[in-house]
Amino acid sequence: MQENLRVGLERKKLDIDPKYLLLLGFTSSKDVSTQQQQLDQQETAIGSSNQILPKTDFPAPATKAEQELIELRGLRRPQDVASFGGQPGDREQRGQRKRVTTPYNGTKSNFTIVTYVLEGQAASAIILAQNIAAKLPTEYLLIYDLGVSDQQLRDLGAYCNNSRCSVITYDLSEFPSFVGDQRTHAYRPIVIKDGLMRARSVLFLENNMRVRGSSAQLQSLQSIVMKPGVKRAGVKNAGVLGWNTPTAVSSLTHPKMFDYFASKAEEFNFLRMVDLDAVFFSDSPLVTEKIMLPWLKCCLTLECIDPIGAQSNGCKFNKKPLYRYSGCHGYDASAFNIVLGLTSQMDNSEYSLPSDSPRNMFYKETLEQATRILESRRRNSSETSDHPFTDD
Repeated sequence: MQENLRVGLERKKLDIDPKYLLLLGFTSSKDVSTQQQQLDQQETAIGSSNQILPKTDFPAPATKAEQELIELRGLRRPQDVASFGGQPGDREQRGQRKRVTTPYNGTKSNFTIVTYVLEGQAASAIILAQNIAAKLPTEYLLIYDLGVSDQQLRDLGAYCNNSRCSVITYDLSEFPSFVGDQRTHAYRPIVIKDGLMRARSVLFLENNMRVRGSSAQLQSLQSIVMKPGVKRAGVKNAGVLGWNTPTAVSSLTHPKMFDYFASKAEEFNFLRMVDLDAVFFSDSPLVTEKIMLPWLKCCLTLECIDPIGAQSNGCKFNKKPLYRYSGCHGYDASAFNIVLGLTSQMDNSEYSLPSDSPRNMFYKETLEQATRILESRRRNSSETSDHPFTDD
């Protein structure tokens, strides 16, 4: 039975509902096409039943997605954004108007910066939006609301309300309940995949990340991922670019997770772990089928992303050899790194740069720092900015 849950180099399937893959735009995948008719029948039968969790709308026509995207991109006036808070039924209306529930198949932008915000993180997302506007004024920022309060959404809308910044309220209840667990971050690949349906390439940023470089630096990094499949030194570019750390993947991955990829922990003893704080992705068949698909399958399978005994604290990095399992599991980041390693034949130079590289144009800022900065700006609204957006 465990063999049926493994995803290896032979593309063995995980036992997940194909409707999740449809929601994420895998309409051309073999995992979906062979089950499309069955899914349609299932959806029809479920429509009159109360035996499953309540669902939001699941419209069939592909044009519905285009219409929703047009509405989303039209929400650029402050009064439009503010209208989503405070009144009864606003949350339902906000979800219907701003959340895309069918795969987007409209015109793609060339590049989009993607992040998400959870309850209590609005200040950090606002400062990120201001940072992007100051440092990368020509780039588009898409913020996924994964459950903030009406008040925080209004606050966010006051700063993200122009042609270069939009907020999507994304209802994770379409997916298994464990996907919303902040411990596993299973929602991150969902956000990234949705972003890749809207742009040819995306930069995924955690909302506590800030940019200190220039547009030229950004374009130089983005160009690296735009030729996936092109051989470099005999190895194909993975179409992904992140920042690796000295920590081995085997050190931060629960041993049971490797079983789902028909691999062994020792294969990853010398593969450096890539953080998910800042990662570039290209929308290409290679990235879609070889990276996003197996990554999402694991993140949508509880036993894969969160093996029994996994935890995120209590790390023991003093174990020798250092590549031994530290007792800390990286959840979605661990699955991401396994997929990258298998895709690139364990050569992390094909999808990452060292985190201490001069080309790393990102840095972190705590939520506490962001909150203080935002409060200071509100008190001194006449000032342009008191935040040190420097290149230091």
